[in-house]
Amino acid sequence: MTTPQMSNDPLPIASHELSRRGLLRVGGITVALAALVAACGGEATDSNPARVGESPAPPVLPDGIVTDGVLFRTATSIHFSIIDAHGIAKKLGKLTAAQAAIVDMFTAASEASIKDLQKWTATAGSVAWTCANPRLDRVILTPISDRITGRRKKGSEEADVPPSDDPNRDAMALVHAGESLLAAMHQSLVPQFSLPKYRAASIIHGDTAARRAAAIAHVINPDNIVNPTTLLNANLDVSTTTTEAATTTTQNIAANDAGGATTTTAVATGAIQQYYMVPSQFGTLSAVQLAVGAFSSGNQFTINIETPSLNSFIYDYQTDC
Repeated sequence: MTTPQMSNDPLPIASHELSRRGLLRVGGITVALAALVAACGGEATDSNPARVGESPAPPVLPDGIVTDGVLFRTATSIHFSIIDAHGIAKKLGKLTAAQAAIVDMFTAASEASIKDLQKWTATAGSVAWTCANPRLDRVILTPISDRITGRRKKGSEEADVPPSDDPNRDAMALVHAGESLLAAMHQSLVPQFSLPKYRAASIIHGDTAARRAAAIAHVINPDNIVNPTTLLNANLDVSTTTTEAATTTTQNIAANDAGGATTTTAVATGAIQQYYMVPSQFGTLSAVQLAVGAFSSGNQFTINIETPSLNSFIYDYQTDC
C-alpha cells in the first residue's frame, strides 16, 4: 500500500478548489473539532461574562410583617378613608341640612378615633399613620364617585357611566356602608391583636361605629328595625310584613377570620337596597355590600367593600402618606 504524502502547502484546504463533497467534509471536521474543544475545556471562571446593555438587579421588597402597630396603622387609615367617603357624600349627595349635620357628627367621631388609634400605634412601637388607605380610596371610593357623578367610558368599556338618578339616596348609602365597614373592621382586628388592652381598644371603636351605622340605617329606612332573616335565625315567634330580597353571604378569603352574614341584603332586580338598625344577630365580619348609581337593566352598580387584609395593611416599612 502506498503511504499518502503530506502536502507542503501551509493552507491545503484554502488553497485548492473544493467540491461539494469536500465542503461537507470540511464542515464535518469543524463540528468534530468544536465538540472536542467543548469536551476538553475547563469550567468557565469569568464571573462577569460579556453582555449587551445593562440589566439592573431586581428590587427586593421588604417583608410585610403584621404587628400590633401595623393593625393600628391600618385601622387609622380606614378611618381617614371613611372621612373621605363622608366628604364625597356631602359634596355629591345634595344632602339636607339634617343629613349634613349627621355626616359631620360621624366625621368628628372618626377624627376622635384617629387620635386614639395613633396613640395606640405609638404604644405598640410603630409610627402613627396620618392619611387614608390608598387601596380603599383607589378600588372603592373612585368607582363609587363615578357612579354618582357619571363619566365618559374608558379602556375597554362599551358605554359611558351615567350619573345617578338619585344622588341623595346613594350618598346616604355610602355613609351607611362606611360606618358598617368600620364596625366590621374593628371587630375583625380583635383576635389579631396580641394583647388584651389592644383588643379592648379596637372593640370600643367598633361598638361606636356600629351604633352610628344603626342610626343612619334608621334615617334611611325608619320602618326597618330588625332584619327579618335575623328574627328567623333567632327562632323568635315574631311576625313581620317587611319584604326583603334574598340575602347573600360573602367571604374575604384573605382575612384570618371572616364569617357571618352580610351587613345588608342583596338588591333584587329593580329594588332599592334596604338597611336595618339590627342587620344580624352578631356583629358581622364579612364584606359590606353597597349598591349605588343609576339602574341599568333593572340593577344598580353593586360593590363589596372588604375589611382590610394582607393586601391593604399599612406595614411599618410604608412611609409615604
